Amino acid sequence: MIAIKKYLFRKEVLNFVNYYIFTIINAGIAIISISYLTKHIPPEDYGRIGIFSSILFFMPSLVAFCANGLQAIEIVDLGQEEYLKFRNQYISFVLLNTLFFSALAGLLSFLIPEFSFVIITATLMGLVQTFSNVHNTELFQHSQATRFGLISSATVLLSFLLTFIFISGFKLDWKYRILALLFSEFIIVIFRFYGLSSIGANFKFSLNKSQFKYFLYYGAPLIFSMFAGWVINQSDRFFLLHFFSLREVGIYAAAASIASFIALINGNMSKVIYPVVFQKLNKREGKRFILKITFLYSIIILVITAFFCLGIHLFGGLFLGKKYVDAFPIIYIMCFGQAFFGIYTTTGMVIDYFKKTKLKTMLITIGAVLIIILSFVMTPIIGISGPALAALISFIFLAFGSFVITRNLFNTYKVI
Repeated sequence: MIAIKKYLFRKEVLNFVNYYIFTIINAGIAIISISYLTKHIPPEDYGRIGIFSSILFFMPSLVAFCANGLQAIEIVDLGQEEYLKFRNQYISFVLLNTLFFSALAGLLSFLIPEFSFVIITATLMGLVQTFSNVHNTELFQHSQATRFGLISSATVLLSFLLTFIFISGFKLDWKYRILALLFSEFIIVIFRFYGLSSIGANFKFSLNKSQFKYFLYYGAPLIFSMFAGWVINQSDRFFLLHFFSLREVGIYAAAASIASFIALINGNMSKVIYPVVFQKLNKREGKRFILKITFLYSIIILVITAFFCLGIHLFGGLFLGKKYVDAFPIIYIMCFGQAFFGIYTTTGMVIDYFKKTKLKTMLITIGAVLIIILSFVMTPIIGISGPALAALISFIFLAFGSFVITRNLFNTYKVI
């Protein structure tokens, strides 16, 4: 009994519970938002929001040139003064990159005027989310689960309130859902940098060529991996746009929004476990702990997914708009796909720590090729569920492939 009580009050367990309390809160707000949007926005316009989300998926990594993973590593490996210097150099690097990609976004907007709004807003949102992630990484490392939860819930709630004001209050269109997301994230980032941390006050633009080369060297192999990851997670919208229309993209995007509940669970699991795993690997220990976590989480996330899908089957019609009834089969497939992607993320922590970027790129590339081939084969046969099923098969492959690589890295680096 004493041992159980001691385990339950461990910092990692308390943080886990804390993160998931806020996950449930955020999921509740998200479900209300999805219900509201599907009842006030036609599938064609939801499809445009889906394209925005698809572009936004890779923008934070792109403006950081895929060097964003370094912060989680350096905050463990560097001393306080060295880390602060690193953080300033990293933010400076992101700002310079954003100038370049903003110019590129302007050019693409000229070439593809139909999607100019989503391209420009996704680029701006990518920068703001990158700044949010800088603060989030520090919150995770210092185990400030409650503060992170409050901030994330405030952001989600503010975005919904602004959406409601814009669409119902001022009778504006789908574009203002995107602007609501951008405005809410920007407002919270200002509060993060100047109210909740010293990031803004301590920032000084730093142009360090050697450090920038380090960012480029670290991120270069991951750029291809990032686009492969985009193919795995977001290209489905474009396959549907190729075979069908924005209406089908909108139905699919609504399904993806609901399935993102499972992605939220995965994300919070990473926030709790990453700092602990990185600290153990820094001492070349934790093999048994990591394998145990992987096994337990795999069971937990699959059980949660099954119950979530059952709930959607029984009660989904209450909150999803009538024009979106075709989304239900897609939701079930995508939820289990997200579950296996979470398992892949958990096993991939070891790959991330040892900076095996080329190995990770190869794994993700194979997964991306699988999705492309399977989507082209399945979509004409089974319709709009095709890309979702292709993604599920690819995520299962990634989960098992990542596990095999992790076991090999334990032996290579003599992790006990």
